[in-house]
Amino acid sequence: MLRNWIHKLHKYPLAICVALFLQAGVSRAGENEALLRSLIEQQQKQIDELKQRLDAVGDPAADQGAAIDPAKPQIDDAAVKKIVADYLKDNPGAGMPPSVQTGYSPAGGFFIRSAPEPNYVKWEDESRIPFELRIRGRMQLDYYGYKVTDTTNHQTNRRAVQNANTVSQADFSQLEVKAARLIFEGTAFDPNLRYHIQLDGSTRGIGGFQNNKVLTAVAGSTDPNTAAASPIGGGVLADHTVRIFDAFIAYDFHPCSSEKGCGPDCPEGTVKYAPTVTVMVGKQQPFFSFEEIMGRFNQQMVEYGMAEFFFDADDNNQVTGASVQLKALEDRLFAQAIISNGNDSQFPNLQMDNIPGFIGGFWYDFGGSWNEQRKRWDLYGDSIADVDYSCNPVVRVGGSTNIVPMGRRSLYGDLEQSRVYVVPGGPQGGTRLINMLNGDALAPGGSHAVDEFDSYTYEAFLGGKYRGFSFVNDWFFRNLNNFRTTPNGLGNIIYQDATGANALFPRSRGLFDYGMELMSGYFLVPKKWEVVARWSWVRGNSGDINGNGTFHTMTIPGVAAPVRVVNSAFQNFHEAREYGIGLNYYFKRQLLKWQTDFSIYDGGNPAGGGQSLAGFIPGSDGWLIRTQIQLAF
Repeated sequence: MLRNWIHKLHKYPLAICVALFLQAGVSRAGENEALLRSLIEQQQKQIDELKQRLDAVGDPAADQGAAIDPAKPQIDDAAVKKIVADYLKDNPGAGMPPSVQTGYSPAGGFFIRSAPEPNYVKWEDESRIPFELRIRGRMQLDYYGYKVTDTTNHQTNRRAVQNANTVSQADFSQLEVKAARLIFEGTAFDPNLRYHIQLDGSTRGIGGFQNNKVLTAVAGSTDPNTAAASPIGGGVLADHTVRIFDAFIAYDFHPCSSEKGCGPDCPEGTVKYAPTVTVMVGKQQPFFSFEEIMGRFNQQMVEYGMAEFFFDADDNNQVTGASVQLKALEDRLFAQAIISNGNDSQFPNLQMDNIPGFIGGFWYDFGGSWNEQRKRWDLYGDSIADVDYSCNPVVRVGGSTNIVPMGRRSLYGDLEQSRVYVVPGGPQGGTRLINMLNGDALAPGGSHAVDEFDSYTYEAFLGGKYRGFSFVNDWFFRNLNNFRTTPNGLGNIIYQDATGANALFPRSRGLFDYGMELMSGYFLVPKKWEVVARWSWVRGNSGDINGNGTFHTMTIPGVAAPVRVVNSAFQNFHEAREYGIGLNYYFKRQLLKWQTDFSIYDGGNPAGGGQSLAGFIPGSDGWLIRTQIQLAF
């Protein structure tokens, strides 16, 4: 009987089916006919070998009903199972349907792919398998230590007071799980229909929202200053949190026009290329500040620089919106335009205004090296550091803009406007513009506080790599304008000068801040040991409350005492500086690396939005040491 089974296996087309079945675990969608034929021949040889092994232990006469020779070894079911088990051990993956694949890649993480309702036959479509799930993870474990070295309030230019009991300012020293993320991404129904979900946890905590005023909070009130201090934080902190960091759906279109190499009718040997247009909806990375676009896990130093955080569009919390992206010209050109909810930073939607924002930008890569194996150009890549060792120079040039008109605080609350900080900033956290232009200090009713303004920020950047050396130069410009009070304020916005006296804000004058970051690195040992240095600088007049120190007074309707008009207020520019050096070791490129850096801050760092992430204490000069181990898969 065993002989008869072997005979049928050899004689009938079932052998071909078995061959296809056994080779399925190593076949892939889109393989060409020649490769398939070669694999079938190899599997047929393996079947012949299996047949010979069975012949060696079987009884040829058994199928004919002849007497069994007791001198010859017999085979039983257990022996057959062992032979098959040995074969599968020698040929891992044999028997898997070609339309189902599992595996791991450094770029994509763990993945599971499947054709619709796989029936253990080869996936014939030339496109990628439509259903795919990739699972990735990332962790950053840090130590941050910040030492405050001054006792100056850089906004008032007076001695800083921590509280009523001490004049010292608190230092910071903590071990942290700065980020622990799980990423689920892939495709569904169509290989061009993508989804992405990223969960982010940390031990740093997330600031809560206390007394954020909304339309129905206080009947008949127009006071935008319900809370004595900024509503973000405000004594409310969610600890060891897990949040939605990214969550979007995207669809990739691949239009084909008259570009060289584009289309099925190209000459033999031509490298085909088609641009990609992506439509994306959900919580996503905005195209603003270059370091953030490149990604925190691809950082050249432990965290983004001071200027990046000060001018940033989202405090590295992503924004919710609808966007269109373009990748073209052999992947040298990338552009994005996004309509967002506005000045977003992990804010609850019910506490934001009804006015959308716009973020748009592009980059273009010059130079690079042709990769014959990939049939693609190796361009600037996914990190600022030249961890891949660019054999030819490559340069990336680009820019972006962040346009954010904002609604009235008296209607929608403080959250969106609370993201705007001023230069210089006060100690232990910097100074928000809404806390500076907060109305009458003696009788805060909200009438003369800032109720509405708009923010326009622009960025231009240049980065390059060559043989282990890298640099990036990033410039920012921000204009704050269209300042308004509540109707009861009659257009008169009041703030307190350095002495605490009421002063009139020159609302007709826009506020202008600008800054720059210059960073450079070099691999002492290619792809392993890297040294890096950074200089970050912010300059502006948005917090210049004292002017030239002189003033005259005037009477403001609704304010009992005369109000000062400070001469040259909000016209003098102040600046803050960051100097940093670092040392990095790359065990497995960006997937496993260790980083340590040391930075000095001078002039009252105004980047309050980066305090939690970066570890520095805005508004307080000092030095910062950070060390971080990063693991990603």
